[in-house]
Amino acid sequence: MNKKVIIPLCCVLLLLTACGTYNRKADLTGIDFDVTIERFDSAFWTLDTTSLETEFHTLNENYPGITEAYLQQVIRFGHPDSAITHSTYKIFKNDTSVQRLYTDALCKFSDMSEYNKQLTTAFRRAKYFLPHLKTPRVYCHVSGLNQSIIIGDDYISLSIDNYMGSDYEIYSYLNIYGYQKKNMKPEKVVCDYITAWLVGEYPKSMSENLLYDIIYQGKILYTTSQLLDVPDSLLMGYTTSEWEWVTENEQGMWLSLMASKDLYSTQIIDKGRYINDGPFTLPFTQESPGRAGVYIGWQIVKSYMKHNKSVGIQQLMQETDAQKILNQSRYNP
Repeated sequence: MNKKVIIPLCCVLLLLTACGTYNRKADLTGIDFDVTIERFDSAFWTLDTTSLETEFHTLNENYPGITEAYLQQVIRFGHPDSAITHSTYKIFKNDTSVQRLYTDALCKFSDMSEYNKQLTTAFRRAKYFLPHLKTPRVYCHVSGLNQSIIIGDDYISLSIDNYMGSDYEIYSYLNIYGYQKKNMKPEKVVCDYITAWLVGEYPKSMSENLLYDIIYQGKILYTTSQLLDVPDSLLMGYTTSEWEWVTENEQGMWLSLMASKDLYSTQIIDKGRYINDGPFTLPFTQESPGRAGVYIGWQIVKSYMKHNKSVGIQQLMQETDAQKILNQSRYNP
């Protein structure tokens, strides 16, 4: 089935030891490949306007999948072979605001070597823990602050103009809230590549309760943390003070969630109050950071993995029974 997911900005080989404990430290012996972010962004921006029919054909051949997705679903020009697309591209490229955004983004991310290094390590670890998953081609694009991440059958692309830094001047002109801008920074690039890739490989059911939702996101965060060497606070998208708040108030949040009986609510509005991004998590307190329900889900998954040593990462990701994970986690903050 053709897979294409666009995400807006807002089975593993079970290796057991003799005592039945899963090895959760990746052994990369024999796993030797590199991941390089392919610069679709610059390839698109530097097309020769005197021969666009040939240029778009070559672009589509060199960057399969993303070319059509980008043109039709992100910037909405049309099909690569369309004359309308070609004429629109010329107008687009002459727009001064577009020129500014592309120039700034290509300059900011002129050197991708550190991101390539981190992604290489992450996908090598993924090949160890989740060998049935194919390593995707990794692209980047400029969306005009529109679609942040595009996921296709065998590729993933991230919109670098959404990671220019919270103090980027253009962001201040737009209706972007502070809680959003704090994560629009280069440090989030690799985290978002990996989390989005996992979401594409393990899509979430749309008809479950809050418990399922927070456990699902907790599994994504747990697995991402095993693939990357970054602080947990960065994965959550929290500042130092926000991270300190949730760690200090974890017990109170859990007791509040239990008392509210929202854990098993299937209502979208109820679930959204705990898992959607925002200045705070409304059911808890205005002092709390947004998405604090997701933090709780992550802690449940951590506890589950701590108390179930024989469970591997693939088994965790394939386990869809959230109640089972909660029961076997012995979670008690």
